[in-house]
Amino acid sequence: MTVGEVVTPTNVALSVIIGYLLYKIFGLDSLANRRRDEQQQKREAALGHDRKFTLAELKRFDGTNLSEEHGGEKPIYIAIDGVVFDATEGAAFYGPGGPYEAFAGHDATRGLATMAVGLVSNDWDDTSDLSPSEREVMMEWKGKFLSKYPVRGTLVQE
Repeated sequence: MTVGEVVTPTNVALSVIIGYLLYKIFGLDSLANRRRDEQQQKREAALGHDRKFTLAELKRFDGTNLSEEHGGEKPIYIAIDGVVFDATEGAAFYGPGGPYEAFAGHDATRGLATMAVGLVSNDWDDTSDLSPSEREVMMEWKGKFLSKYPVRGTLVQE
């Protein structure tokens, strides 16, 4: 019997199928998922949700700086109405090159309330002058972020 007789397309296909079934039967995929979930939970616990950020501190989390506390990721934090969110999972939108990248590492309250992408300030922004409709829009954005991204803390004045 030659190698060509043993290594046929049918035998290769059967070997792949048997390998996949063994992988599933012995739960190797769920073991990997469980380990990944445990690592994610440890990271979430370490990062917390009650940190206080100044504008200068928030600015470091604009998606361009590596962070050891984030496992080597480039985290993206965005503040809305005093709440700081970890929008790293939304990097395609809020990260470098994304359509809303100007909000990364900033207080995006006014920009989201007025639907003006890029309207951010490097200084403390008193948003008490927002109109009722702008405040409503901002609260809708805040609700979306609350349902989608983890809270990391609050934005405080220096």
